[in-house]
Amino acid sequence: MTANENPTGGAAPEEGGESITVVTLTRYRPVLVQRAMRSVRAQVTDVPVRHLVLIDDSEETLTALREVTDAFPRCEIRYVPREPHEKSGPGRSSRLRNLGVRLADSSWIAFLDDDNEWTPDHLQSLLDQARAHAARAVYSEVGLLDKDGAPYLEPRWPWANSVAEAERMYADYVAKGICVPGSNVIKDRPGTFEVPVDTSAWLLARELLLDVPFEEEFSAADADGLVSEDDKLYYRLVQRAEPMVCTGRATLRYYLGGYSNSGETVAPEERGAIAWASE
Repeated sequence: MTANENPTGGAAPEEGGESITVVTLTRYRPVLVQRAMRSVRAQVTDVPVRHLVLIDDSEETLTALREVTDAFPRCEIRYVPREPHEKSGPGRSSRLRNLGVRLADSSWIAFLDDDNEWTPDHLQSLLDQARAHAARAVYSEVGLLDKDGAPYLEPRWPWANSVAEAERMYADYVAKGICVPGSNVIKDRPGTFEVPVDTSAWLLARELLLDVPFEEEFSAADADGLVSEDDKLYYRLVQRAEPMVCTGRATLRYYLGGYSNSGETVAPEERGAIAWASE
């Protein structure tokens, strides 16, 4: 295996061989996104990995990342302007994710949000499962962290509209084995479809994502239920009976915070800049 920190990226695959494109979306996080970039660079794989960073209409972020490009030789940075009516939210994220898939020329696609990171064996562990099961959709478990990187051990489900709802959901998920008191890992439970796979946990065949792209329309009901683009993708794959395989390992380090978490965690001044329902 070769680490992607090696400028050569290891031996080139035979024509038509496997490769992975990692798509990261970022807007006003020029420093934080570099943690995600270092995480992709540190992946140890037996296939080439390309990192595609799509900057969501932020000149400040573009300027900052241009200054560090030499440190990330296998990373391509693209600036994507917004239309005047566009706001942050799952619809905009879906459009950018679909753009990343179209721009890729690899056999596999992975997504890493700009505020998360992976352990160095994340992509290879997913690829091993995909090969072993001839699956087009594989995913990891998730280790939840607070914004400072400490394990999140609170007895509350982070994605809820109130503390009371968060506590109720957590108790329910403990009973179902999805959450374990004293652990920060969201456990996979085959056949339990209540907890969708996070976008950053997936490795998906590009041909599958071209056939089943991220949905770009969201309703007021989606906003009330905190339904995001990863939720809709997951349930579409379930409805299609697409075989999905989990590694059983928490190789995604998920830092809590942001608009997809509890409504009580989003600063009031940020809410006006987020449009959940499609206009």
